[in-house]
Amino acid sequence: MTQQDTATHYSIDDMKALIDTMQIYKKDNSGKGITRIAYGEEDEAAHLYLAGLMKEAGLEVYRDGIGTLYARLPGKDRSLPAVGTGSHLDTVPQGGAYDGALGVIAGFYALMQYKPQQLKRDLELVVFRAEESSRFGFSCIGSKVLTGKIDKARWEQNRDDDGNNFFEVLKSLGYQHDNFDNCVITKDRFSAFVELHIEQGKRLENDKKTIGIVNGIAAPTRFSVTVNGHADHSGATPMYQRQDALVASAGIITDINRAACTEAVYGTVGTVGKLNVIPNSMNVIPGQVKFSVDIRGIDTESIQRVVQRLNNSVEKAEKDFGVVIDVQPISAESPVKLDDSICQVIENLCQKHDINYMTMLSGAGHDSMNMAPLYPTAMIFTPSVAGISHHPDEFTEFNDIAVAADLLAETLGTLANQ
Repeated sequence: MTQQDTATHYSIDDMKALIDTMQIYKKDNSGKGITRIAYGEEDEAAHLYLAGLMKEAGLEVYRDGIGTLYARLPGKDRSLPAVGTGSHLDTVPQGGAYDGALGVIAGFYALMQYKPQQLKRDLELVVFRAEESSRFGFSCIGSKVLTGKIDKARWEQNRDDDGNNFFEVLKSLGYQHDNFDNCVITKDRFSAFVELHIEQGKRLENDKKTIGIVNGIAAPTRFSVTVNGHADHSGATPMYQRQDALVASAGIITDINRAACTEAVYGTVGTVGKLNVIPNSMNVIPGQVKFSVDIRGIDTESIQRVVQRLNNSVEKAEKDFGVVIDVQPISAESPVKLDDSICQVIENLCQKHDINYMTMLSGAGHDSMNMAPLYPTAMIFTPSVAGISHHPDEFTEFNDIAVAADLLAETLGTLANQ
């Protein structure tokens, strides 16, 4: 696919340069990937830089009460709902340069391929806040706020590594923190929403496809588990007298993995990716362990079978090791089906331009999950080399990026003229 005849001065090369520029906004200067944690100094700077760039390009730009960034290209009839696109800029610790950021940068590029009043409807880019769960333990907080899915009680309970919850961080930065009414968008804001994202898996690469048309998104069910044992001297305490919190945790973690492997036929996965051992000393029996459980899938019954295995394993560990275990639910979200009509528009364009594509599900969660219940929503995936994501080696070939960005631009234009 080539750029449209109506393209502005913003070119594919400009987009490539912006991808490189955004990699400057990171905390870790050791070369180990991109660390741009939600609402951290680097995340704030990236949002402000992009806001200035888009305003300079002539788009209508504003930020809401929690710092969500909006950029709009006016269409001919401004009374009509707009067509939206967008993603996020925050990353996991030592993550990659493409997860989230590519959808934002390609979205900016897509809007810039049209002139004001060229299309029937407005186009709008949304840069969501706090999509990653790395800081607060909850994913997609920004898109949940703007779609009215606010769980204040739970968000107050979970805290970041500095002991602050989401609301306290907002307050410290001068953002709206006690009333989100002004951040909630109306149900008639968009007629359609399309998010471009890297796949974060190997299916496209393995099947030699350039584009993934995503028609469904798996949902996470998450728990915080605290195992309370008793810290003792590692040399002076006989094995039969121990209440080892780490050994008890290891059995639970292994059971979660086994349960998820059993359910893999349904596309279900289970992960323990964060573990805190206290006191974390070589010569002390661990007295307490805290870990997080992330179970994802598209089959609700399959997910619940893994949850039941977790509960059974916790009960067994308490009996076997004399520990006390507290399991707190963090979130339980439902799988999301995306819009068939938008997927068909994308498929038609792929066929028109002879692009190799496949329809697929997303195993990872995205902000589109929160947009889909309110607006017809779809996603476009571009390949991840070796399927790597949430890692410094995360990479997508620029030729693939260019195809996806042009496809996004033409998709938005097609939808905006409907």
